[in-house]
Amino acid sequence: MARRQKKSKGKKRVNYELINPDSIIGGPVYSLMRDLVDAHHKELVDARIALAWCTSWRPDVDGRCMIGKCKKASDLDRELSQWDFIILLRKSWWYATETTAEKRKALVDHELCHATVRLDDRTNEPVLDERGRKVYRTRKHDWEEFTEVVDRHGIYTRDLEKAAAAILRSARGNFQPCANCRETTNPGWIETFDDNGNSRGLMRCACYVQWAELRREAVAS
Repeated sequence: MARRQKKSKGKKRVNYELINPDSIIGGPVYSLMRDLVDAHHKELVDARIALAWCTSWRPDVDGRCMIGKCKKASDLDRELSQWDFIILLRKSWWYATETTAEKRKALVDHELCHATVRLDDRTNEPVLDERGRKVYRTRKHDWEEFTEVVDRHGIYTRDLEKAAAAILRSARGNFQPCANCRETTNPGWIETFDDNGNSRGLMRCACYVQWAELRREAVAS
């Protein structure tokens, strides 16, 4: 009886790619990260942070897909490489047409917020290991909740109060058009068409409607 040959699976896929800080593509990303550290994350000035693309993330059962992750280097990792943290970025999201420069900046800022220095409980000074290196840790999000719970019960925790206040403060800022209306003659407006492709005139874009509603709430608060 002839033996069945195993079907070739081809080459194993590589899911991670370290971003070269000296490359044309990587240079601006690292520059963005350094600017954010200097402006908002002073405790990370001495941290050695690498950036890498991740191509393996897929949507979960609820349709959500991770677009970034901050990974703290373990003691073993620090023996094998120079990095204290690695920030993973979803490559397809980063280069998507609807991903604006501001969204990219927000994502990197978000991941940097996960990274911080471990402080001594008594002295409040950075903890050092036996080799004199700063010890780092990762922080959790300030708040986490389901939209429907807030709809039913309102802002019932201090964490949600802080989040709501931050959203309202943001709403007081200038309107930022989305990808659908940014390049139009009148940002904040989109042209509508009937079933035959004939123009039905302009209507407010959903991004403007949402911004205007938040702004009204902010002014009223």
